[in-house]
Amino acid sequence: MTTTTHDGNLGSTLATWLFQVHAGGRTIAHDEIRAACVALESLPADATADAQGQVLVGTIRKAFGKELPSFAEVTSHVASWLGVGAVGDDLGAEAERDERIRAIRRYVFSHKGPWIARIIDRFPDGRVGEHWVLVREVGEQVRILDPYPWDGVDEEYVMPLQDFMVKWELAGRESLRLL
Repeated sequence: MTTTTHDGNLGSTLATWLFQVHAGGRTIAHDEIRAACVALESLPADATADAQGQVLVGTIRKAFGKELPSFAEVTSHVASWLGVGAVGDDLGAEAERDERIRAIRRYVFSHKGPWIARIIDRFPDGRVGEHWVLVREVGEQVRILDPYPWDGVDEEYVMPLQDFMVKWELAGRESLRLL
């Protein structure tokens, strides 16, 4: 895993997720974000996507109006972009860990796309802090997707389920998912 940005990779993780949501057919109500997704999607197959990916990330960061939005602000903005009732933030709501794991697995089984979680992690430089991740598969291992696939650097990895749960719980069990 590479070092994270000042926002714990929120901008790049959210850009990747919103692009996947857009590519899956959902309309994004924010004109600039939607336009950046369309531009990224419209690139020729042989084009380098990094510059347009950075446009999408920058557009999302600008839309927040601040460098480090709270989880409530992230949820509110994303709900306004995707529509009221389109986003859930309740995967961490169950009281017991086993119940949370069952809820996550039900969600992953019934939806083809990833969900976003904020975890506490140790970075290569030794810092410990919040890190936004795209979660794809949840079995005995949790598959974390590349938060920014347009740079040509594969940063996908897996971690044991129990490690993920502890890191997620330490960060407050915050997550976003499509409904």
